[in-house]
Amino acid sequence: MGGAIKAEVRKIFTTRLWWGLLIGDVVLGALISFAWAFQIGSDSAKQSSDRQTHLLATANPDSIASVYSAGFITSIAQLFPLALGVILITSEFRHKTWTATVLAQPKRWPITVSKIVSIVVVGIVYGVVYDIASVIGGAITLKSFRSSGLFLTSSQVLQTLALMLLIFTVWTLLGFGFGMLIRNQIAAVFIAVGLAFIGNILFNVLFDLAHWHWAPKFLPGNLTSSILNPGFNDSNSFNWWAGALVLTAYGLVLALVGSGINQRKDVL
Repeated sequence: MGGAIKAEVRKIFTTRLWWGLLIGDVVLGALISFAWAFQIGSDSAKQSSDRQTHLLATANPDSIASVYSAGFITSIAQLFPLALGVILITSEFRHKTWTATVLAQPKRWPITVSKIVSIVVVGIVYGVVYDIASVIGGAITLKSFRSSGLFLTSSQVLQTLALMLLIFTVWTLLGFGFGMLIRNQIAAVFIAVGLAFIGNILFNVLFDLAHWHWAPKFLPGNLTSSILNPGFNDSNSFNWWAGALVLTAYGLVLALVGSGINQRKDVL
């Protein structure tokens, strides 16, 4: 199994795909935090009646943590690891490397387990890079334009960065599971991203109209927000640790369900 996992990780990092996606990972994390940090100490933040915006009125561990996690707060950052997971597995179907692997090892579960582990490894690597890029992007604005500290020794900030890493990895797993269900790469990426972004908004509206106030907290996008913004959780939201457990369960279940269904499909 160890050899299979090493082979899967090596397969990913010996293609041009990984560094192209890594560049996108860095740019996304840095730019969003860079832009979000301009709100720290701004007049609009000080005068805002919105709790989350008013939090940015002064530089403190909570407001700086929101700068680093701004990509997830805006529901944009999670789309990257989701697409990453989809692309990594559907590329195997598209270029027939899945077929060669299955023909060499007819038992599919060891292949699936090694792929899931390799996806987790890749998710962690990209998540760490995203964390670093977010801190650098935010730091440029905070130091150059806001004369603010970075609060990198704050337990609140460190917890946020760790949770961002977990969230990034779980969303990569969600993408992997979705790619296992829909093998066509273009269709899988568009459907997955559409459901994660537009679907999250649509279901929030539908649940509100139906007065199902208990339901929105189970949506992956809302779970992400509850994990990173525990101070804004209401009685209908999960605690950050409960949200982390539920979101992780989503990632593992979808990856296993997609893999289980794929066990019965013919090799193409």
